[in-house]
Amino acid sequence: MGEKRKYKKVKIKRSTFRNELRYLVIISFICLILAFGLALITGKFPSFLDRTIQKQADRIAGEKMEDIESEIMEKVKKENMEDIVRKYKDKAQGLH
Repeated sequence: MGEKRKYKKVKIKRSTFRNELRYLVIISFICLILAFGLALITGKFPSFLDRTIQKQADRIAGEKMEDIESEIMEKVKKENMEDIVRKYKDKAQGLH
């Protein structure tokens, strides 16, 4: 009837780290949702988005302005050099 087994049945234990990690992720997700909801209710979230977008727009505009300024400075330098060379050529031709 009751045969004795040679080996005990081994139960596979779930890792406690996995369980804790799962609970941590769930709690973090719930906190994130609550924070998002609270920010929308208080009206702070839209102003945060506006500030973030404005900062990015200012940064991009500043970079473009620096590029444009450098191009303008290069053109001005070339024009100034051409004008100076022309003046000296005209003076040199006027002396002959």
